[in-house]
Amino acid sequence: MTSVATAISARLEARFAAELEDVEDAELVRRCADVEELLTVAEAGNVTVAAISPDFPGMNGSVVAELALRGTSVLGVVAPTSPTDARQCEAWALSHVHLVGSGELEQLVRSLERSPVTVGGAGLSVTTEEVGEEADTPSTSSQRATVGPASTSPDAGHRATVVTVWGPAGSPGRTTCATHLAHALSQDGPTLLIDADTVAPACAPVLGLLDEAPGLLAAARLVDAGTLNLSQLRTLTVTLDEGFDVLTGIGRASRWHELSRFHLGAVLDQAVTGYRWIVLDIASDLSVDESLLYDTVAPVRAAAGIEAVERSDVLLALAACDPIGLQRFVVEWEQMGSSHPATRVVISKAREQAVGGAPEKVVAKALARFADVDPVAVLPDARDELDGALLLGKLLSTTRPDSAYVAAVARVAASLGATAGPPATRRGLRRLRARR
Repeated sequence: MTSVATAISARLEARFAAELEDVEDAELVRRCADVEELLTVAEAGNVTVAAISPDFPGMNGSVVAELALRGTSVLGVVAPTSPTDARQCEAWALSHVHLVGSGELEQLVRSLERSPVTVGGAGLSVTTEEVGEEADTPSTSSQRATVGPASTSPDAGHRATVVTVWGPAGSPGRTTCATHLAHALSQDGPTLLIDADTVAPACAPVLGLLDEAPGLLAAARLVDAGTLNLSQLRTLTVTLDEGFDVLTGIGRASRWHELSRFHLGAVLDQAVTGYRWIVLDIASDLSVDESLLYDTVAPVRAAAGIEAVERSDVLLALAACDPIGLQRFVVEWEQMGSSHPATRVVISKAREQAVGGAPEKVVAKALARFADVDPVAVLPDARDELDGALLLGKLLSTTRPDSAYVAAVARVAASLGATAGPPATRRGLRRLRARR
């Protein structure tokens, strides 16, 4: 028996329900009032097919990807007089679309029963390894359900190296490191800096950009529409220097729920085809305990950060050079150390006064003892120089290219495989006047 839940606009729901009654071994088990109810039913495993219409309130590409993640097949339902809805289903790359009144519903339902739970195309990337054992699709890490234009799938012969910068709570210098590292890497090849911090996004103000500039949330809206491609992604970035683009973040922390892991995954799917390096700045908290507070499928504030870690080739973990910062790092390292196979620890804000000796020795010894890890680099404390650059809305690599901090970041870039040396002296990063 095929169990069906609907999230269809009122103008089509009654007609679809009447047609479904004539389909053998198919039962309409729930008429959902909103997308949250639909996702909850799918999460509970009570349905095998979700019939949706693009004009249903709240329906978008993220919802389609969530359904696929939960092992639920998706059937698009459109009216013969709605070419716009048909194009939207095509943009979401739905492989099964029913034209109400066509008489083909039973054939489509049978096809869905035989088909694996996938939504073709490139855009939203959803691994099916999290789908329960009872899902129709085998749970394997190599299978992915995707939503988006099929013509923009990443080229296997060209893929950017993704570097995620993380650190525990307490301002260990994540944004400072991420912005300067991205600028250093841009000397080796085209680089994209993405502010994926959903708690305290700061890349835009650090770089002297307006928070109102279109960025990650604008890209997320294109993902939901199923129309994001590399060309459109580039129009949403701000070019600060040759080969150095920035995709600003959510602006206000209260908008975190507008950015899901599927949105960020879709952005990365496109970005890896057009850049040599991608640097992500993420929040410190990667826990998912918030989901326990909801009766329905919960939005998770850390979702974007989790996606960034999972999709990264290298995870740079910052440990602040002071007793409190080190204690926080050791506590978080128990979880983070095993979350990524290519994690590299970097000591930040290094200064002798805070640890009573040479940081590269004292801190390294402490990390080896309590976290069983050896740091790969030391970033000196250059707060006075960084404060001066921040006041100007510029990077230290442009105001003081001979700074010890800039040289240390360049060494980190070199350890990642970048071939260029420290950023060349320039009068400053070029900023679009409209962004100031």
